[in-house]
Amino acid sequence: MSTPTLPARAAPAAPMPLWRLLAAGLLLSLLCACTGLKLVADHDAEAAKGITETSAEVFAFYDKLIDARAEPGSAKLPYAGYAADWGRIETRLRVMEVREAARPLNAESQRIARTILEFWQKYRAAHQKNGDYPAALAAIHRDRFQRLFTAALVAERAKGLATADADPGKD
Repeated sequence: MSTPTLPARAAPAAPMPLWRLLAAGLLLSLLCACTGLKLVADHDAEAAKGITETSAEVFAFYDKLIDARAEPGSAKLPYAGYAADWGRIETRLRVMEVREAARPLNAESQRIARTILEFWQKYRAAHQKNGDYPAALAAIHRDRFQRLFTAALVAERAKGLATADADPGKD
């Protein structure tokens, strides 16, 4: 009785030599450099200014809420007393989102602007529904917006660095 034999396996392919990997990487780098491939949008000073101005309005709004709550005898912070501020700032945030969405290669800034707007709308709806804005939440929300606006400015600043670092002739 004979034992069945298994078909012979093909030998595993030899790993690519290091010199080929380096050559391929060098070729890819040269192709990217020669084609003017861009991975992020250019720095936009107007966008950075808009982020800074809008963040200042958001911070002032939250400071106003926190100060009003700290006043002696303040029971509630009714939405009606802040509706105009909510609307004006939401308009600015929408403009910021549209500006970021209109710029090509700008996914990170678009995501941050969208996140800021979504948090703003969520907090506005809660204030409107509850007819009050708890002091503890106001401080937490203000700090969240500070982190988000900082991220937006850092993302914009990085685009400026990328542009400057892309041209050795300017060094």
